[in-house]
Amino acid sequence: MKILITGAEGFVGRNVAEWFGRTDHDVLHPTRAELDLTDADAVAGYFEDHRVDIIVHGATTLREVTTYPPDTCENNLRMFFNLERQLTPSMRMFHLGSGSEYVRKYWHRKMPESFFGKHVPDDSHSYSKYVMSRYIEEARGRNIVCLRIFGIFGKYEDYRYKFISNAIVKNVLRLPIVISQNVVYDYLCVDDFNRMLEHFIAHEPRQRCYNVTPTEPIDLLTIARHINDIGTHQSEIQVLHEGIGVEYSGDNRLFLAEAGDFRFTPYRDAIAELYRHYQNLEDELDIAAIRKDEFLSYAKNLRAAYFEKKDAQ
Repeated sequence: MKILITGAEGFVGRNVAEWFGRTDHDVLHPTRAELDLTDADAVAGYFEDHRVDIIVHGATTLREVTTYPPDTCENNLRMFFNLERQLTPSMRMFHLGSGSEYVRKYWHRKMPESFFGKHVPDDSHSYSKYVMSRYIEEARGRNIVCLRIFGIFGKYEDYRYKFISNAIVKNVLRLPIVISQNVVYDYLCVDDFNRMLEHFIAHEPRQRCYNVTPTEPIDLLTIARHINDIGTHQSEIQVLHEGIGVEYSGDNRLFLAEAGDFRFTPYRDAIAELYRHYQNLEDELDIAAIRKDEFLSYAKNLRAAYFEKKDAQ
């Protein structure tokens, strides 16, 4: 089977390409320079030259540090629909959605897929994901499936701005782990995502959209404590604001109803594996960026914006 993976230069796509590259499938993973997904003619030409059975669409407009550029929504939609136009009845496409489609200010514990559409996102990235999911839900046939990712972590993610990798790197560098406010998240290790994707490729999905999340969420403070237990150094853990922030977790029962006895990797085991990855890269880590800690500034701004919107309601 030939699998086209878009966004293979990014965190999730790179892991997907590496995972399926070790299987019997033929994997295509063109770079942005090799295939501009926003160019309809280029995409059509690529499909004329390459037979494709499965599309795993993980490409998205890249953030500029912690914000998305103004043309994010347009570019994301162009990439999606340029691929969708090439689908034949014998092909299937798995689109990587986002829990942000449920709209941050309305997040709550274990949101089910039926919560989608209750609210419309107001940022361009989440809105583009929302539009694509709406199309998938209403499209005829089931050859496009949305896999809605919440938190996800693993090697190749940008450790400057992603909490678990960021906290691990701080521990490896013997720096304190600073948390703006403790929050409960569904964090899926990327290898578990690959195993979930394997299931969907091997079996006909019954639904059009799935939350791809672990069964049990975890809070940031527990993650930091796991890192201290795993590492050789005890980082000071600082929490700047009391209480628990808004939970970001999804109900995964639709997936489990089809996948049966799917075993998620225990958080501690997945964190330990990622810790070893960064230990091996210690000499290559960007110490200046970690000391600057733009991730903490980003987390503070997100918290402030959330409470600003809640107060305005």
